[in-house]
Amino acid sequence: MPCRGELVVVVREREKLSTRCKTNDAVQNNNIKFCNTMMTGTTARAMLALVFGCWNTILVNAGIPSKELFFQYQIVNHLSETDERQWSQRYYKSSEFFGGPGSPIFLILGGEGAIEPSTGLAYPFIAKHLAKDFSAYVLQPEHRFYGKSQPISPENQTGSTLVTLMTSEQAMLDAVHLLRHVQYQLLGCSIERGDPNYCPVITVGGSYPGFLSAMMRVVHPDVVDMAYAASAPMGFYSQTVNQDDYYNLITHVAEKSSAGCVQAVRSTLVHDLYPMFSGIKSPSDIAAVASRLNICPESVPAYIADGSTFYNEIMMVVGYTFANYNMANYPPDESTSLFRACRVFQNSTLDPSARLATFLGEEPCFNLSSQLPSGKNASISSGDWSGVGTGNDGSMWDFQTCTLLVEHIGFSEESMFPVRPWKMEWMINHCKARFGVTPQPFELVQKWKFNDLVVAGVTKILFTNGLNDGWSVGGIKTNLSDTLLAINFENGAHHSDLSGQGPSNKDTSDVRLGFTKIKAILQQWLSEIPSNGSLDAQQLRGRSQVSF
Repeated sequence: MPCRGELVVVVREREKLSTRCKTNDAVQNNNIKFCNTMMTGTTARAMLALVFGCWNTILVNAGIPSKELFFQYQIVNHLSETDERQWSQRYYKSSEFFGGPGSPIFLILGGEGAIEPSTGLAYPFIAKHLAKDFSAYVLQPEHRFYGKSQPISPENQTGSTLVTLMTSEQAMLDAVHLLRHVQYQLLGCSIERGDPNYCPVITVGGSYPGFLSAMMRVVHPDVVDMAYAASAPMGFYSQTVNQDDYYNLITHVAEKSSAGCVQAVRSTLVHDLYPMFSGIKSPSDIAAVASRLNICPESVPAYIADGSTFYNEIMMVVGYTFANYNMANYPPDESTSLFRACRVFQNSTLDPSARLATFLGEEPCFNLSSQLPSGKNASISSGDWSGVGTGNDGSMWDFQTCTLLVEHIGFSEESMFPVRPWKMEWMINHCKARFGVTPQPFELVQKWKFNDLVVAGVTKILFTNGLNDGWSVGGIKTNLSDTLLAINFENGAHHSDLSGQGPSNKDTSDVRLGFTKIKAILQQWLSEIPSNGSLDAQQLRGRSQVSF
């Protein structure tokens, strides 16, 4: 889930901020520059995802720039009794509002992308609003194998090694180990519930980190007191989502954004452009079609040797670009990139080739290879069909979705994109060629039982979902028990409650109300912890208003 654009915001998921456009042009005479340098898939999963992503036309300064810190005693393999290697993990923290031992700790989980100091702490709603209200400390580790958090050197990052070391379980144990260090060595907190100096832990994350936040409560209830999981793709990782649902919802939301969008996109991509690709017979034909679409001919990856592959890869770029615009479609109005993308395809003054070229939007021509992750046998269609991102971060997310985080995402006849079913056979071949691994889609759900949290005896997880977000098709959208709660935002997109600056008059009424509910629920759960040190139950009950 990555994005592009000078509009740098923390989103997913999934976030995948591969590159940033230097232009921020709006719609002027139908000449729209979409900063498609572009949304490569997961870095809307990539950055902070902590998903970073591209927002709309409004430049949002999401995140709180912070000094990068390093925990030099992180463990390379938490699951080995003999491996004593250590490494240095990047992290960020804020003690601005910390009330001392007995006060809570917000543990923000890093996701599938680097967390640079310019972004720092991902979620201002947590670090500036709830931390202030709860006198809390904020801690945010960068996920292993992303950014500067590299447990082993790149030359040793083979598929057989990463199978053991590049897992959600290891990343969660990193978070626990860092947390315990901070509690003991830096804050003077007790880890014994009932002790006046006990510091309750609240995990937080959006998108894949939302899943991690929930799993921290599932797997480490002795460490984590409650979890806040925004846009967590639970159903994707329990393998219960129909592969058509993701892009079908994105299609539905695009039509809501601009009436007629679906027919315009489908007609352009399927009826108008497909014949151009079906006629490709030689490399010179590929170069000619690329030039016609304003794609730099020399940037077409070498593995693209026929019309079918060329067409599929360009359609994948179009699909995950719309997916990124969908994630950033908040507030849902005519200033969003989703609306403007629709209007490009609805522009009858442009011929079909010009519509696609305008949508891709790079000058002097679109660099198709810029969409590739690093590593051998890289391809635009990768483990995550919402996009994996580029460079090393893209490769690492491709690996994660090739192993334990398998996502069934395809293009159906109901969607506005060319039909392309997701098939496990394709996935197996891709993952074998890329990393020499075989997907294990059921391993995590069988191990952690998160397909039925009630039966698993889990409590105190708050799930939030933006109902315009494609990832919401895999979200938990109903209350499962008195302490497994869901808040849904009719106007929300991809963890819209975490992506911006926190409560403001720019938020829609449902999200504004959601901020109040989120705070109240966490307050209530904190008040139920015995002898909650310096922040007692009476104080918590007295802090009932969200500051806007």
